Amino acid sequence: MIMFKKTKGFTLIELLIVVTILAILILGAIAAILNSRKSATDASVKSELDRLKIAFEDYYGDHNCYPPTEWFDSVDDCGSNSLAPYLSKVPCNPRTELPYALETDATGCVWYKLYGYLSSPDSNQIEPVTIQSSTYNYTIGSANSPASTPASSSAPASSYNPQPNHYYYYCSGINNCTSNPDPINQLCAPYFLDDANCGGTANDKCHSVGTCHPI
Repeated sequence: MIMFKKTKGFTLIELLIVVTILAILILGAIAAILNSRKSATDASVKSELDRLKIAFEDYYGDHNCYPPTEWFDSVDDCGSNSLAPYLSKVPCNPRTELPYALETDATGCVWYKLYGYLSSPDSNQIEPVTIQSSTYNYTIGSANSPASTPASSSAPASSYNPQPNHYYYYCSGINNCTSNPDPINQLCAPYFLDDANCGGTANDKCHSVGTCHPI
């Protein structure tokens, strides 16, 4: 009689270990793919904003003004040729499927800022601002555009030391500069010390909205 030797199979514990290892590897691969996509999208956002900046400066050289905000405020403007010949098509913000947000001074001929959103941390990120119901944390613009608050200010900074007899204003809404009611216990950023116009003028201020959080 021929005897067959029994082969030892995997135990339940061994199978569970193998499945666990495979799950970890798969999750790691998925995370790497997602991070890679985020990095690629962020790189695209930066590149497109750089191209827009070049187009804006070229446009200014010919018209002594920057492109109007009306070219960047609706879905129909995304991919349009309104910037031709300076740029063949207005790029589309991958996050909102709208043109990148544009902010200018009241005349549109002094300064401008373009806004995008980065998913991954970046040294040039700014304090998040809300424009037309969308949030942005990255900006690029003319050399004389108002400075944006760096993203690090989203946490209570060691340099923030509110003093009595001073007012800490912030943009609570579009064209609405408000004094922080409790600067000791909450930080509203970006803030403007004793400046009731929040860095602007009585008739031209607060094109974006600040944020507040407890200290």
